Formats: sequence, structure tokens, C-alpha cells
Amino acid sequence: MSVATTSLNELALWEHQNKAVTAAEAYFKSGSKKGCLIHMPTGTGKTGVMAVLATRRACIAPVLVVCPSAALVEQLHKQFDGGFWNKIGADHAWKPELVTPILPSTVAKVVKAIGENAGKRTIVVGTIQALQQIHAEGLGEQIHDLIGTIIFDEGHREPAPSWAEAIRAFNVPTVLFSATPFRGDLKLFDVDDDHIHFVSFAEAVEQNLIRGIEVAEHSLSINSDTFAGQILGIVDGLVASGRFTKNNKVIIRAGSESSVLELHQAFNNALAGRDDGVIAVHHNFKSRSEPGLHSEVPSEISQRGERFLIHQYMLIEGIDDPSCAVVALFEPFNNTRMLVQQAGRVIRHPSKVGEPAEKAYLIGRQGDGVVEDWKSFLHYDAECVKNGGKPFIRNDAKVLNDLIAALPMMDYVAGKFRQRLDLGSDEIHEDLRFPLSALVYSVEADMDLAELQERISAALSEDDRHEALTGSALGGSCRYHVTLRLNPSPFLAGYLFHGASLEITIYAKCGGRLFFYDSAGLWINEIDGIGPRIDPKTLQSLLPDSSENTISYISVKNTDLGPLALRSRSLAARSLQRSGVFLGEHLNVVTRATGYVSRKRRAVGFDTARVREGDGARSTAEDFGKWCISVNDELDAAAKTASLFSRFALPTAVPADTTPVNILVDMLEVLGQFQTANEGASEIETENLCVDVFPDANPGAHGPFRFSLVVDGKAHDVWIEWNKKKRKYWLTSPGLSRYKSRDNEKISLTRRLNQQQPFRIITSDMSHAYVSGAFYALDLNLADPKGAGGMVLDLIKPITGLSAITSEKGPVRGGNFYDWEDNSLFSFIDKALNPSRGPAVLGAPFPALVCDDLNEEVGDFLAVDDDPANPRVVFVVAKWKDGNPGVSASAFYDVCAQGVKNLAYLKSDGTPGRVPGRGVTELVKPLASAPLRAP
Repeated sequence: MSVATTSLNELALWEHQNKAVTAAEAYFKSGSKKGCLIHMPTGTGKTGVMAVLATRRACIAPVLVVCPSAALVEQLHKQFDGGFWNKIGADHAWKPELVTPILPSTVAKVVKAIGENAGKRTIVVGTIQALQQIHAEGLGEQIHDLIGTIIFDEGHREPAPSWAEAIRAFNVPTVLFSATPFRGDLKLFDVDDDHIHFVSFAEAVEQNLIRGIEVAEHSLSINSDTFAGQILGIVDGLVASGRFTKNNKVIIRAGSESSVLELHQAFNNALAGRDDGVIAVHHNFKSRSEPGLHSEVPSEISQRGERFLIHQYMLIEGIDDPSCAVVALFEPFNNTRMLVQQAGRVIRHPSKVGEPAEKAYLIGRQGDGVVEDWKSFLHYDAECVKNGGKPFIRNDAKVLNDLIAALPMMDYVAGKFRQRLDLGSDEIHEDLRFPLSALVYSVEADMDLAELQERISAALSEDDRHEALTGSALGGSCRYHVTLRLNPSPFLAGYLFHGASLEITIYAKCGGRLFFYDSAGLWINEIDGIGPRIDPKTLQSLLPDSSENTISYISVKNTDLGPLALRSRSLAARSLQRSGVFLGEHLNVVTRATGYVSRKRRAVGFDTARVREGDGARSTAEDFGKWCISVNDELDAAAKTASLFSRFALPTAVPADTTPVNILVDMLEVLGQFQTANEGASEIETENLCVDVFPDANPGAHGPFRFSLVVDGKAHDVWIEWNKKKRKYWLTSPGLSRYKSRDNEKISLTRRLNQQQPFRIITSDMSHAYVSGAFYALDLNLADPKGAGGMVLDLIKPITGLSAITSEKGPVRGGNFYDWEDNSLFSFIDKALNPSRGPAVLGAPFPALVCDDLNEEVGDFLAVDDDPANPRVVFVVAKWKDGNPGVSASAFYDVCAQGVKNLAYLKSDGTPGRVPGRGVTELVKPLASAPLRAP
């Protein structure tokens, strides 16, 4: 029997599977040079269709099946080699003679096996990562001529351009299988619009190929222990109602590794005394030995007895267990595609296909928008049916070409006649212009720029940017990319409209440094081979000390962590070196400076490691490369820095002890950019951002130190540790990770804090402050009488009688009021400053005294003496805290902060309205007429 010609009706395939096979074979007959797409919802028999296609096409030449993970390679290997054929009771002739996995290390072995089995049906199975590596190492040429067909499983996965190149290098018919082809990334495979086979989700449910799913939102706690109890109650209720049985499994989705650990413990506690069982899966669990924790999805998971399966991403595909019937989301997915994939794990038909089945159940938290997300998928599914049974696939290359084609051949724009862009012309490279601006990273001197270019291309693709052009200059030491970026309009909540922009990326390697610029802010810090950014101490040499150089602008950040302290300020002058100083300069760090160096305007961002000269994009790629070499030479020369910087906190090397004891998270730098996962959430409100950091000895902790931030009224634990490799502090917080960027759902608040480092940290040696990614030397030991605290301590005088104070002012009721309550602070001040009332323990008394304890007060008391020989005006700030705080830095800070704030009333003009409340001259003049004591 020849399986290549045998009628499909002889196989026990469902009608929809036959149609999928027929559609693929029509594509093969067409001779199309593009790819074929087969869309089948999870659970509708996609693996069977692949098996039939593979074994029939293998009659012509060996077939290569590519999938995303090693687990799927193992699963497909078993199905192709007999599992599927045994399941449907097919004739033994359908089973291929050879099914073999492939790795870069086994290419020669596979080639040999194909040769020894010439004329026999051979199926080769491998991961996309293995295929990419085979291509990169030049090993693909050994098998290119041997493979006749490629079947790509899970085509919705977001592949890097190099993976697509590896597939195209075979130049053979390619069939892509996908359960969720709606990311627009299939453009990399150039799908033929005439060869798309689509089975809608609604159709699959209607025909009982899979079971439907009910998506519901419940009032669920964000506390893992409470959440576990709530989910257990919901599941037990579903079992009691007869909808599910005790054998049905529950998939719990968490948003981070730390949440997976917390939920594993929480469900173990909630299930104490029961035999349900819990397992947790995360790829970072390789070094953990606790029972129930797995770094890989256990093989034959469908045969295991644990009912509760906890994960972050590892159980959203490749799990074919019909007993899985419930999904509970502790933290929602960042996108709807993953939600649909997760739902796919519980919709597999639990009994005989074609018969009705109870709907699966997906549980979301109220406010997370899960129901609306699911409705949007169902709407998409219906629109695909209306579109002739084809999913909507965005082809960025076509979008770019259509945009260009829509432009006139010539136009007069911005004062010039301009010709329409032609990406195929060599002249485009000469027309490109780049700004002289770059982030400066440390890298290995022998870094391979060709490999870096591939990684940056992959990062651009991951950022949904279509790479339209690449080029190089200076013999390849400088490289650039031109990409199309499509961004949804921020003015539309649900409708689709993209704004298109052409972005540029350029970088040059000079010795052990990489100079990198991207017009759309591509983040490359986590790319392999990229080291930390250059430190401020090194960068300061780019603004050297010279009579011909000037610094005209600086931005500074204050290392004073007080909640009312000025966090930052900017100063500008013709020459700041010749301008006046401000108090506390030594406690501020310079984060950015702009000036003129050798008559060229230069800006240096010390907190970002960015260097910029001039304005706008006016340089060629070669000019950019030469500029990078020049700046690199200056960094190597390490000239003496401008004397201006010595007035501020000086950058220093990483201290021996990086233990954090206090942190101020500057959320002002990210406010307005993040929201909770659901659409329309309120902006983040913050408080208590300057907090102490404590050691965390908990073995299950996510870091050695922990602090707590209150965001939107909720306390979130944040773990912190010093990362030697990255040379930065690293935060872990499941709670903060629930907040997502309004512009990019892939960016969580925790990730942004780790990227930008917008916090200030005091280390345990009290000699260093960490500000925006760098350490600065400070003297913070206030106990040293000869140190920085000396001046402060000299201003503090002990006052007899303060220990007896029991309230601030005592009860103040309506009606007549004649005096303050005894032992109140206000009574103490009133008696001490009034010459006729008590001992002068606060110094010489005043003839005029008034209490100004109002909403717009200048001080709690104002004391005035208009004696021409010794005129005096004193503002008295009175603070008393319940509970006897004793020696309290925060209480002392509150008093000082109010006093400093009220200095604004001492403006020389005393004009009302220009400072808060009233001018001081309005208050002082009437006081001089007679002593007053009325409150």
C-alpha cells in the first residue's frame, strides 16, 4: 500500500482533519514559493494532521518538523513513531520507517541515517533553536538538499529573523500549524494568502470537536493564602454541582517565579489533610530540591495524580490532558494571545469527539479584564469567518511598501524638493543621517559584531519592528538598522489605527566599549555580551577642566532621603563654575551636564551613560563611527574633570559592602506611565517611598533583603539584592509586576525600576549612596562630632522641662478661650517667650507674641521685638508626637522641613499672593503695637 496515494477516507480522521490535509496537499500541488498556514484550535487534532502530512510527504523526500521546545520534540517523536497510528488503529504501513530528533551535535549522525534509509519514509524533528544554531554554524548545508518539506508547529511563536532565514535556506514547501495565528509575526514566513486553512473556535465548539469554556470573574484576594482557599472553594463547588469530578485538574497561573513559589506553599497549606496534590513548574527551579517543584513539565503529566498545577508560562502549550478542566489566574497575562493559549489547555474534549461536553471554567479576578479579553478573541474569531475563513495577518513589509507607494514621486517638503524613498537603491545608505548621540556600554574587546547584529535584529523583531534595511561603515566596526515601527493610536481605546514611523539603530565598537543609539529607545542591556554602562566617574572626563570649556547646565539629584526634601533641581547659567552655590551641594549628585568643549556643545547623562554632541540627525554612518572613536579616545585619556563637579557628591567605585539599609524609590519618574493590568485602571498613587531595608532570612525569599512599598493603598513586598555582573541593584516584586506600562504591556513596573534604577540607597557603611545606577561617596555618620553631623548637632540645645509635655495644645473647644492646657507644648512656648508668664528657658522673651496655628500659618508662634537696638522676628515651629518617640530622626526632620518651608514668608517684598498665605510685613506691623496672646 502506498500512503502517498491512499484515500484519506480509509483513515479514522474527522472530516475537519481531512479538509486540513487536503488543503495542505493542494498547496503542495500549486508549487507556491510561499508558506501555507493551517489554523486549528487546540484539541482539534492538529498533531494527527501533521502526522498524516509528514508520512505522506516523506514518500517523496525526508520531512523536517520544527517546534518551539524540546518537550514538544519528544511528544511529536512519540506520536509520529507510533502513538498516533496506534490510537486511531491505522494500518502499520502508515507508520514511517525512521523518526529521528536533530541537534547541532547530531547533524552528521542524522545525515548518515537518512543515507542508510534512502527510499524509506524519514521524519526529522527538532526545535527552532536547534535549527537556528545549525544555520548559524554553517551545518545546514549538510541537510538542505536532503529535506523535501518543512512542517513548522506552533507557528504563532514569535521567531527571530535568523530562524526564518534558517527555514528559507532549505527553499522547500513549508506548512505552518498554529492554534493562535494573530500576532502579525507570521510575516517572517511570507504566508501565501491563497493557501490558508482556518477552523474557527466557535465552529470547533459547535461541532463538539472541543468543549466550550466559561470565563468568569470573581472577587479574589491578591494574598496567595487567601486566594488558594477561595479557588479551592470554587472548585469544590463545581464538583459538588456535578459539573466536574474529583479527577479534574486545575491549572493555576502566576505572574512570576516568586508567585509560583508562594502559591505552591499556599495550596499545600490549603489542601492539608487532602490527597489532591500540588506541583509547581518553573524553568528556574533547577537548583531547588523541595518536593513538588519542577524545572520542566513532568513527562506523562496526564497520568500523574496531582490536581493543582501551578506555573507562569510553562503550561500554556504542549499539555494534552483532557482531565484539565479549570484555569485560575492569580495574575493575568500581559496579552490576549497567552490567555487564549492557556484556555486551550482545558478545552480538549474529555470523552468522545462529537458528543456534548460540559464547558471548561476559567477564573479571573474582578478588575483584571479577563472577560473582556476573552470576548475580544471571540469577536476576532467571528471576523475571521467573515473574512473568508482567514485570519488577519499583518505584513509589515507590505505596509511599508504601500506607504512608500502612496507618496508622490517628488514633493516639496521642509524647504526642499525630495524624491520618494526607494529601499532597493544603494543611494539610500548615503542618504541616511544619524545624530551624534550614544549610550556607552562596556563589552569584551573581542565581541563579535556580526553576532551582536543578529541579537539586535532579534530584539528589534521582538519589539515588533520590521527590519527594512541594514548596513555598515568603517569596515564593519559601525553597523546600523532601519526599521518600520507601527504603534496603535493612544487616542483609541479599542479600535485599530497604527501610526507608522521609520526608526534607526546604529552602534560602533571601540576597544572595550560599545556606543549605541536607537531612535525608539530599544533596550539592549540584557542582550548577551552587553556589559554594564560606563560609570559617572569615567564619563566626567568628557567635560574636562579648561579655561576654554564651560558648563552651562546641570541636573542634580538630592541624596537627602527625607520625604519633603527637594528630590532634584536644574541649574542654568552662562558659566555655572562662576555662578553662586546653593546650600547642600555636597549632598547632591550630578546626573546630567551640558557645556562647550573645544567650542562644541556636548551633553553627558551620567545616570544613563549617554553622550551627545550637537542637535538633530546630521551625520553619516561613517561620521558617527569616527565620532565614537574620538569620544572613546577621550575616555581612555581620562582628562582632569571640571572643578565644578568637586562641589557635589563624587562618584566612586562599588564599595566592599553593598548592603542596603534605606531606600527612596523615586516613583515620580514613572508616575502616569503604568496601570494595573485591566484597561482604564487608575494611575498609581504612592506613599511611604522612603523606607528601611531589612535582611530576609526566609529560605524561600527572592533576595537577601526586603522592603515594602505602598502603591494604590496596598503594601507590596519588594526584595532587593546587589547583582555583581550587572553592577546594579535588582528588585523582585510579584505585586509591582502586576502594574504594566501603558505603552508596552511587556514592561512591568518591576522591570522598569530595574532598567532605570530610579532609586537612592544608603549602604550600611554610611559612607556611600547609590543614586540612579552609580555609587557616590558621602559622609553620613551623624554620630561623628567632627563629621558631617557636627554642624547639625551644634544647633541642637537641650531644654529643661520638655520631658513633661503630654500634648501639643490640649483640647481647644469653641467659645471663650483663655489659656492652653498645662503640660501642653503650646503652653510651654507661651510661658517661655512671654516676659510675664514664666522662666525664659527659650532665651530672651518678646514683647509681642501671637499664635498663628492656622491653615496657612507662617509658624505656630510668631515672636516680634521692635527694639531699634536689637530688632528680632522669630518663627516658632511646634511639633509633638503621641507615644513618646524619643530620639527620632523622622520627627526632627518634620520640624526642620516645616521651618525651611516657611522661610518663603521672609521674601524682601513681602507681597501677598506671591508666597503661600500672607506676607510677613502684614503680620509684623500690627504685632508691634501691643503684646498679644490670643490664639
